[in-house]
Amino acid sequence: MRMQGIILEKLSGKVKATTTAFHLLQLYHSVLYDSLSCERKKHLNFERLEAQLKACHCRIVFSKAKPSVLALSIVALEVEEEKLLELTEIIDCLRVHSKISGRDLSFWKELVSKCLTEYSSSKCSKPNVQKLKWIVSGRTARQLKHSYYRIAHLPTIPETSS
Repeated sequence: MRMQGIILEKLSGKVKATTTAFHLLQLYHSVLYDSLSCERKKHLNFERLEAQLKACHCRIVFSKAKPSVLALSIVALEVEEEKLLELTEIIDCLRVHSKISGRDLSFWKELVSKCLTEYSSSKCSKPNVQKLKWIVSGRTARQLKHSYYRIAHLPTIPETSS
């Protein structure tokens, strides 16, 4: 509580809530899901959307996307692929309300589409047969249990005073 008070004092009470792409994905899904008829609801699966978001987060390019744009791009692409045409108008309203330009949405939807295509390709779905090998410094290795590592000697990084 004391630390919270100090931080609030330093920020002069100017604390904003951080909205993540995941939170917005939940929100957008909720709005769209409630607009679907019972028999069409199965076509808009939140777990699938969440998995798509995780796949996108594995690519550095998506770190440049605004959370709202990324979340809406994923949802809009899913709506198109599942042919849920009755939701297109709602997607557009969400876009306008979130202050996302049509150009931005199209650009990021294309990147999401490429990412998900590559992610589902056979080249991505089969892991490399080689074992993963961690290379750690001697200092870190000494702190690990002997069964978890083999020490790979790394060259010492010279420390220079500049």
